[in-house]
Amino acid sequence: MENNDYSHLKEEIISNNRIFDGHVIKVDHSRVKLPDGQTADREIVYHKGAVSLIAVHEGEMYFVRQYRVAPDDFLLEIPAGKIEVGEAPHETAVKELREEIGGIAGKLEEVQEFYVSPGFSNEYVYLYEAKDMTMETQALDDDEFLDIVKVRLEDLKKLLQEGAFRDSKTLIAVQHVIASYNL
Repeated sequence: MENNDYSHLKEEIISNNRIFDGHVIKVDHSRVKLPDGQTADREIVYHKGAVSLIAVHEGEMYFVRQYRVAPDDFLLEIPAGKIEVGEAPHETAVKELREEIGGIAGKLEEVQEFYVSPGFSNEYVYLYEAKDMTMETQALDDDEFLDIVKVRLEDLKKLLQEGAFRDSKTLIAVQHVIASYNL
């Protein structure tokens, strides 16, 4: 049986300085005491969390193509959005599905939860799968510009192998769909 006491690995924050306090993220510069007693610096990005959605309807998986400033690239991603203060992940999922692709789910099932990049950020993503979808009109926010892209399920594996998907939430979602649908 595995020992689940990992306290010998814990780092202790001994000083903290908020260096950025934005609308989407906060950034701290922290000094930590390492398990061996030495100290080290950590830069930590705090994020409210996000949801992402697997949306399959009539044999096609729905994606959005949008420009992302940080990588300076147009990415093919699953629908997603940040969780607003006071909003439950499930509420965000319902809202984002409707906004980004016009989808209304008869049922939303949580598939997975994961950290995006825990080496420097606490951003936590809830991955849902929309079931029994009906489609209405896309209802983007004023600052959102994206195209809906539908991919036939039988083409997912090929696109995955060609490197068409390059962000973690989309890679996880596509691999889940390939496994779940035995593609």
